[in-house]
Amino acid sequence: MSLRFATEPHASRRLLGRQDPQDLLGRRMLLIMGGMAFWGLLILLRLLWLQGVEHKRYRAKANQQHTTVVPVPPIRGELRDRRGEPLAISIKVESLFADPRVFYPDYKPGKGDERQWGNPDRKAAAEVAARLAPILEQTKGQVLDKLLRKKTFVYLERHLPPMKVAAIRAMGLDGIEFQPESRRFYPRGSLAAQIIGFTNIDGVGQLGIEQNKDKELAGLKGELIAPRDAHGKLLILQENYSQIPVNGASLQLSIDASIQHIVEDALEEGMRISRPRTAYAVVVDPQTGEILAMAGTPTFDPNHILPKKFRNRAESELSAGEREELRRELERQKAARKVHPVEDVYEPGSTMKIFTAAIALEERKVRLGERIDCLGGRWLYSPKVPPITDTHRHGVLSFEEILWQSSNIGAAKMGIRLDPAVHYQYLRKFGFGDPTGLNFPGESQGRMIAPDRWSVPTQYTFSYGYGLNTTPLQILMAGCALANGGKLMQPILVQRIYNDKGLLMKEIKPTVRVQVLSEETANLMKETLKGVLTQGTGKRAKLDNGVEAFGKTGTSRKLIDGKYDPKRHFASFMGFFPADRPQFGVLVMLDDPAGDTTGGDVAAPLFKRIGDGILRFRETSPDPDREADLKLSLRDWPVSETDEAAVHVERGRVPDLKGLSLKAAIHRVVLVGGTPRVETTPGSTATRVLGQSPEPGVALEPGTVVKIKAGMP
Repeated sequence: MSLRFATEPHASRRLLGRQDPQDLLGRRMLLIMGGMAFWGLLILLRLLWLQGVEHKRYRAKANQQHTTVVPVPPIRGELRDRRGEPLAISIKVESLFADPRVFYPDYKPGKGDERQWGNPDRKAAAEVAARLAPILEQTKGQVLDKLLRKKTFVYLERHLPPMKVAAIRAMGLDGIEFQPESRRFYPRGSLAAQIIGFTNIDGVGQLGIEQNKDKELAGLKGELIAPRDAHGKLLILQENYSQIPVNGASLQLSIDASIQHIVEDALEEGMRISRPRTAYAVVVDPQTGEILAMAGTPTFDPNHILPKKFRNRAESELSAGEREELRRELERQKAARKVHPVEDVYEPGSTMKIFTAAIALEERKVRLGERIDCLGGRWLYSPKVPPITDTHRHGVLSFEEILWQSSNIGAAKMGIRLDPAVHYQYLRKFGFGDPTGLNFPGESQGRMIAPDRWSVPTQYTFSYGYGLNTTPLQILMAGCALANGGKLMQPILVQRIYNDKGLLMKEIKPTVRVQVLSEETANLMKETLKGVLTQGTGKRAKLDNGVEAFGKTGTSRKLIDGKYDPKRHFASFMGFFPADRPQFGVLVMLDDPAGDTTGGDVAAPLFKRIGDGILRFRETSPDPDREADLKLSLRDWPVSETDEAAVHVERGRVPDLKGLSLKAAIHRVVLVGGTPRVETTPGSTATRVLGQSPEPGVALEPGTVVKIKAGMP
């Protein structure tokens, strides 16, 4: 048998129905390449989505992880008196804040509720709290609670003294940073505190001008973008503003600090001698309506609103005794903050007689020298109402004598000669029943009912000051119309407004609200009212050195439980000087003075004390109408270590202030932990420090008052 070898290849056969390997490879390559292209397209689309549509959102998330937005409050504008003396300024300080995200290792950024905080590193936070608590004079728990709050910015302590700032900086703690701020400071302490007001810890006005002009003073806050370094530490760079702060405007008030001081001293004397519930006074320029002084008792120091023991403590942390002490302190503060001349209303009593007489004179219902029967001091004008009585049994009195002796009956007989509608309209023109236009927080408008609601005795009692309510400022502005030729002026408290660079933005000019009387009638009333001080109830108001004044006493009984109490009353005196062309109108009021006293007994002497003090001040004042220079502001203070206010300052020792500018001196005292108190001689211009107490180098306890005697070098 023979063997045969196949020399030609046989055709490939499928095994068990499978595809040929070459065909299978080709098909799979197509699928793989298609899948890769598809995934590549998806990745490209995703990149386009992230880089295009979602770019801003993810960039914001990245910024949240690597930066923090720090609010930057503006420097609040200054308040100065009419001569440029500082009444409220802002001092640079630093506040301590924390970024709690540092203590949340699993923190994931987002907006609002989208943030994921995770669990905190309580051990790390507790270590930081333990180191900070003694310096901040808080408990470890209080600090720890702030460090672990789920916020991106938390204040730990505001307005720290320099010594504490230095101690904390030396620790180099992560997540703990300082923010530059300004703290409000009042160099004259309690002087004009009720007019100026004060601010809270956030720099928001809470009373007086600080509240009324808060928008102008506050400025506009800014924002600072603070990046983080590799360790999460904030790098606060002044050039990284996302919104630049705009400092507040500075206000020049019509108040004269020297006259204000004279008034407040007189009120303290009145409180000591007469022991009233309160005493208050207003001084106005009758020709312009500018308020030169306005004060009341009791008062307060806006630099120290609450005792230190109650600061930074919740009420729940206080003992029962401390809570009661705090309650009494808050009640005292509430009473001290009341601005009586614009908030209090009272029945003016005898002071109203001058307006009754002026209206009757203007309407030719009475004439100078006319004699009127005052009926022996008792007039039963209607059997249905109580009689009108006088304190003395006057018979026939002339027009002038009725005002000098303050006869209720004489005033009532003049008043009822007027048509009720005419009488009412004149009183409204004098400003009674309407706001004065001062727009001061808490100002009352008084109360005066219209003629269609008058009962039988209304016009009689209106004529001598009962049945209507008025504020002390209202009645003084009405009195100024008799002193300036018959014009009712709008009161002015802010004269000029400057921006933070010292440029004049607005000037408030004197405004005549209405011509109430003719100049002739006003001049006749001036001459008549001189006799009140020379021959009448106001003899104790007569000024020294032969300076003539005119005015009127006022004594009005208080309405207690629906009845007039003969032993409780308001005692007042309103006067103007020099008589020929008055430059000063003064109203002094004592609420409930002790004893059976009258306005002539207790208020007239205070008018004399104030008037004589003002006249002495005017004699020594070199330039009473000098325009204030407001160009110097805190933004001009250097912040480097070479700042003259920081050179050679030793904590716990009184610094040497002599020769420094007033601001530099104030800053130095604050840096060493003291409380500056500025003192000037009335009429002088305070630009440089002339003396101080205590002397330089003396040991200084925290909060000790350092008196700065300032004036012209």
